[in-house]
Order: sequence, then structure tokens, then C-alpha cells
Amino acid sequence: MTEPGAPATGHEVPVPPPVHRRPDPMLLVVAGVAVGVGIAAWHRPQPGMYVVAAALALGAVLRLLLRPRAAGSLVVRSRRVDVTLLGLLAVAVGVLAAVTPFPAGK
Repeated sequence: MTEPGAPATGHEVPVPPPVHRRPDPMLLVVAGVAVGVGIAAWHRPQPGMYVVAAALALGAVLRLLLRPRAAGSLVVRSRRVDVTLLGLLAVAVGVLAAVTPFPAGK
């Protein structure tokens, strides 16, 4: 591409169209886990772990509903394996948060 006002040489380089990338759903899951860990570290452990479990469950639902191309980094194995593992991990974190005796609130 030539600059405005520059003489045309006849050898203009074509400019590729801009690439439009979809946001990766994994970023939403990672952000939710980070918020949950932050809540657990600085405020109350039990609600923070519930937030982590909810973020993992959201990842399972997104992996279940989105097409593989739209699911981005959530696609690791087959859909069934990914959803099962994320769901089991979410349930495990939620159950551990429910049965673990945390110290009294601040």
C-alpha cells in the first residue's frame, strides 16, 4: 500500500483483511476461578470455593453448548470427556467447600 500523496508505482502490495477473533471462553472460566481464589484468600474461604466451583461448572456448560470452533481452549479431548471432567471437578470443589470446617468469619 502506498502512502497518501506518494506517486503510484504499479506494484502495490495487497493488504490482508483484518482478522476478527472471538474471545476465548476459557478466559471467562479462568477469570471466575481467579475471583474465587481471591475471595477465598482475602475474605471467606467457603464462598470463594463456591465461586470456583461455579466457574468450573460454567466451563462445563460452555463446552457442552458451544461448537468446537467457538469453544476455543475448552476443547481438549472429546466433548463428553471435557464436560464430564469439568463437571466432576466442579462438584468435587463444591462438596469439599461444603463439608470442610472453615474457621469462623472475620
